Amino acid sequence: MQEDIPRLTVENGRHIFESSRMLQALAPGDRSLIERSCREVPLRLGEILVEAQNAPRNIYFPTRGVVSTIARYRDGSSIEMATIGREGCTGIGVILGGNRELATQLVQAEGTALALPLADFNRLASSLVSFKALLASYAQAFTYQVLISGACNGRHSLNERLARWLLQMQDRASSARMSLTQELLAEMLGVRRQSVTLAAGALQEAGLIAYRRGTVEILDRDALKEAACECYDMVNIIYDQLLPQKN
Repeated sequence: MQEDIPRLTVENGRHIFESSRMLQALAPGDRSLIERSCREVPLRLGEILVEAQNAPRNIYFPTRGVVSTIARYRDGSSIEMATIGREGCTGIGVILGGNRELATQLVQAEGTALALPLADFNRLASSLVSFKALLASYAQAFTYQVLISGACNGRHSLNERLARWLLQMQDRASSARMSLTQELLAEMLGVRRQSVTLAAGALQEAGLIAYRRGTVEILDRDALKEAACECYDMVNIIYDQLLPQKN
């Protein structure tokens, strides 16, 4: 990432940290210790933050936008295993005690993130008991999200999965309108493009979304939640339990 981006000031850093749900779980004093080592960086659509099995230079805490954790296969295909937004961070392999990223991290919706250099991340995780505990809680929530994603793919219909996925993207992107091509949706959901066309068409015909020229807009969030499978609520409940926010 860019090395000429200035380090965050305390005032600016506090504002950004308040927009990171994960880091809101820390007391202000501990957040300020972490923010001194962070830089604000852009998340550019389609950018690969780190490839699987590579040592990350930074651990990223999105403040806007979405990062997808994806599995890639030898035939060039890929499928999404989890999404990361304001509620989390990259680096699950490092959090679990390794020195490499377990899966490729791809920017799915542009925005910004706090980039914490790996050396500083390890130092702070070792010296701050509260930060270490937070990372352990996040690892549990993230693992649960991956497990539910796998179960959902085998249990629920494409229409239900698409509705769940769109709700997750809105939560993390903080916008009802998102740039999402049919090719991207098909890749992330692990299905053919024609199947996505039919599923998106059904949601649009029901008045839940508007889909045109690579842009999806959620029109009726409540109805979309009714159309989604229960996996959406199951994951949200775990994140609420394990990552409670401080006032």
